[in-house]
Amino acid sequence: MRRLLLVFLLCPLCFGLIFVEPASGYWVYTPKTGKWINPKSQPKDSPQDQMEYALSFYEAKDYKKAVKEFLRVVRFYPRSVQAPEAQIHAGLTYEALGRPYRSFQMYKKVAEVYPYSSRFPEAIERSFTIGDKLYEGEKIRTFEPVPLSFSGLDKAVEVFEHIVAQAPYGDYGDQAQFRLGQVHIKRGDYSGALRAFEKLVEEYPRSDLVKKSRYFVAFCAKKLSLEPGYDEEATDQAIEWFKDFKTKHPDGELAQEAEESLVALRAQKAEKLFLSAKFYARQKKWHSAALYYRKLMEQYSDTEWSAKAASALTELEKQGHISSTDS
Repeated sequence: MRRLLLVFLLCPLCFGLIFVEPASGYWVYTPKTGKWINPKSQPKDSPQDQMEYALSFYEAKDYKKAVKEFLRVVRFYPRSVQAPEAQIHAGLTYEALGRPYRSFQMYKKVAEVYPYSSRFPEAIERSFTIGDKLYEGEKIRTFEPVPLSFSGLDKAVEVFEHIVAQAPYGDYGDQAQFRLGQVHIKRGDYSGALRAFEKLVEEYPRSDLVKKSRYFVAFCAKKLSLEPGYDEEATDQAIEWFKDFKTKHPDGELAQEAEESLVALRAQKAEKLFLSAKFYARQKKWHSAALYYRKLMEQYSDTEWSAKAASALTELEKQGHISSTDS
């Protein structure tokens, strides 16, 4: 027994050979590293060999195997010229597997880790395409532990923010910024959308998307003015933005929509003044009521509420609550 123990202490390799079962025969002991390794988990001897090995699975459409081998290039040879190529191909493979967000994560790493690679523009372009698909309604699927799918809008925000951060003045910078605003609108986040469109107007003054962005700034301000808790300043700001848009872009379909929004917002303001006047009238504060009616008639004479205010004011005079000379 003592002799056997001595053999185990002096020869760990012998110990491994005795206790490793046949099913684990892929594990071998390497004296150089002093570790047990599984040759199946090791890369080929060069990054080029590993890349070709991965491509063989990709071309055979064995995508699950291919993506593992592409990522081995990146893991074991991160500074090789093949690394960004492998990273891009990992993204392409995940696209083929129907996993757009996972694919984006591969392209994102190309942009962040290999910004000077010739593959950088392609990584940005493919990221934008994925963001567009998520914006248009493509679902995100999870695979473990239970397959699920959910809206990709939140991930679309991540994709477009990444593009703006990594390539703000590239071919897709202004487009990603515009899409970011559209995604926020789709999510019902008008504050986030407004900020996104404002940023495009400020940082991309020569973009073809400036005109639409100006319109959407006003559009978002209008939506915010309708939400509970927003004060009159939100409505006033929306009116000013629509006026500004009409001044800078007097023609076209958006100009007509801006005019319609202006009419609606002014009517909204007039209605609030009318309701305030009615409130004071119920409190028998006749002069305050008259003040609001006259303010409405003066500032919003183009609305239907002006005629209603005039009628209410006349009724107050008839009842003797005010005189025509009251201000």
